[in-house]
Amino acid sequence: MSHSSPSGVSEREIKFRVPENRDPAQIRDVIEAAGFRFEPTGTIAHVDRYLDTDDWDLYRAGLALRLRDDAGRVRLEAKSIASTSPDMLERTEWSQDAPVGDPPWEALDPGPVAGLLQPLQGLRVLERLQIRASVTNDRECFRWMRGDSVIGLLTVDHVTAPPASFREIELELKNGAEDALGLVRTAVHEQLGLEHEVRTKLAAALEAAGVPLPERDERAFALNPADRLLDVAHKIFGRHLGRLLWNEPGSRLGIDSEHVHDMRVAARRLRTALEVVANGYPDAVREDFETDLRWIGRRLGRVRDFDVALDRLVEMERDAASFERPALRIFRQSLEVRRARRRLRLVERLDSERFGVFLVKARTWIEAGPPGAATVPEGVMPAYAAAPRIIGRWMDATREAYDVALRTMEPEDLHMLRIAAKRARYAYEYFAELEGPLAQRRAKRIAGLQDFLGEHRDSVELLRRMRRYARTVPHEDRELVLGTGSLLGHLERSVRMRRSDLRDHWERAMAEGGARSEGCCGAVGGAVGGAVGGAPPPAVRCATPRPGSPIADGPASARES
Repeated sequence: MSHSSPSGVSEREIKFRVPENRDPAQIRDVIEAAGFRFEPTGTIAHVDRYLDTDDWDLYRAGLALRLRDDAGRVRLEAKSIASTSPDMLERTEWSQDAPVGDPPWEALDPGPVAGLLQPLQGLRVLERLQIRASVTNDRECFRWMRGDSVIGLLTVDHVTAPPASFREIELELKNGAEDALGLVRTAVHEQLGLEHEVRTKLAAALEAAGVPLPERDERAFALNPADRLLDVAHKIFGRHLGRLLWNEPGSRLGIDSEHVHDMRVAARRLRTALEVVANGYPDAVREDFETDLRWIGRRLGRVRDFDVALDRLVEMERDAASFERPALRIFRQSLEVRRARRRLRLVERLDSERFGVFLVKARTWIEAGPPGAATVPEGVMPAYAAAPRIIGRWMDATREAYDVALRTMEPEDLHMLRIAAKRARYAYEYFAELEGPLAQRRAKRIAGLQDFLGEHRDSVELLRRMRRYARTVPHEDRELVLGTGSLLGHLERSVRMRRSDLRDHWERAMAEGGARSEGCCGAVGGAVGGAVGGAPPPAVRCATPRPGSPIADGPASARES
C-alpha cells in the first residue's frame, strides 16, 4: 500500500493508446454514446525531459521526474509510477518551478518536489541527475461533461518519442465522479476492444529509443550442482545484498511502503544466511555483518510495523460502525505522526557513516569472490551434501517451537514459532535451486504457517498500541470512550487463537506432498539421499537456536516474505 507525501496532488485518469488504423474521434464517439459529451478548449504543446541518475535511483524508488516546458514556462514535476488502483491510473503528482539551467543541480528552491526528494540527499541524486528521455506532445484539449457539469478533462495526445510516435487519449477526473472512469473503460473495451493503457510515456520513450528499463540481474548468483557450501553462502549474500540496495531509494523516498518491506526482508535474509549457512562464512565476516544488519534491520522494522498497523486500520474503518470511526480516525492520526518520526530516523540511519561503511565492506567482500578454503575449512564440502543437515537442524528447531506454542498458546511462544518457521523456510529457499521443486513446495507451505502467525502477531501489536491510546482518551468524551472500547473488543477477539487452528496450519505446512521428510532434512532429504548414496552428510557446524540468535530475540514486528 502507498503512503504518499501529503504535499502531493492525487491524479485519477484512464488512457488508451490509439491504434494506427483508428481515428481518435471514434473513441470519443464511443465515450459520448456512454452518456458524456466533450467541448473543445484549444490545443497546447509541451516538451518533457525525463530525469534520473545513471543507476536509475528515481525509477527504482517508483518516481518519474521531468522538466516540462510549456510555452516557455518550465516546471519540475514528479509523479509516482505505480497506480494504487487496478482499474485506473491513480497516482500522486508534485510540481514546482524548475531551477535555472539544466541538471545536474546542487540544490532546489523550497517547494513540493524539493521536499519530496529531500530524503534522497544522502544518495546525491540531484548532483547525479541527467536527461534520460525526451518526449514532445501536441495536445488537443476538451472539457469532459456529463450533462451541464464538468467532470474532468479529455486530451488527444500526439506524442513524439524519437524515433517513434503514437497517439493517446487521456481522461482525467477533476470533481470526484467515481463511476465515470469505469463507464468509459467498459464502453471502449466492449465497442472497440481496447484495453486501458498502463505504460507511462517515460516507458514508451525508452522503449522507442531501445533503452531497457532497469531490472535486478541476479544471474551471477545462480547456484549450480558443483557449488561448495562457501560458494552458496557467498551467492546468497550477494543476491540479497543486491535486493537491499535496489530498495534503498524507495525506502528513503517513502511513497510506496513496499520498498521498506522489501528492504527489510533483504536485511533479514542476509542476517539469517549468516546464521543458517554459518559454515560458509569466515567467523569475523559473519560477526561483523550480523551486527550491522541487526542495527539497520531494527530501524526498517520499526517503520514497517507502523505501515502494517495503518493498513490494518484502513481495513477496520471499512467495516466500522459510525460511533467507532472518530476513535479510529484519531488513533490512526497518532500512528501516522509516530510513523513519520520513525521514517525520519530511518533516513538518518541510511545517511550515517556506519551504514556507508557497511555497504563498502559488503560490496568489497562480494566483489572479491568466495572466501578461501583456509578461512572457512568446513565450507569446502559440496553444498548438496551440507543442505540436508542444515535444513534438518532448523526444521527440528521449528518442531520444538511448535510443541511449546501448542502447549501454552501464549502470544510470545506463538511469535517464537513464527520466527522459527521463517528460518526453516529460508533454509529451504537458500538451497532450493539445488534441491528442486520439492524443497520449493515445502518452503511455500511453511510460508502459509508464517503468514497465519504473522497476522496474529500484527493483531497483538495493534491491540497493544490501541490499549495505550485508550488510556489517553478523556473520560468525559463518552462517544470516544464508547468507540474505543468497542474497537478494543474487536481486536481482543481477533487475537484469540484456537489450538485447532494452529494445529491445522501446522499440518498443512508439514504435509509431505510426495517428499520424504521424516528424516532430518524434510523435502531436501529425499532429493539428496540418493545423490549421496543414503550415507549421512559430513558433520557440519550448523547454527542452532541459542540466546541472542534471530530465533531467540526476533523483534515483535510485522510479517515479511
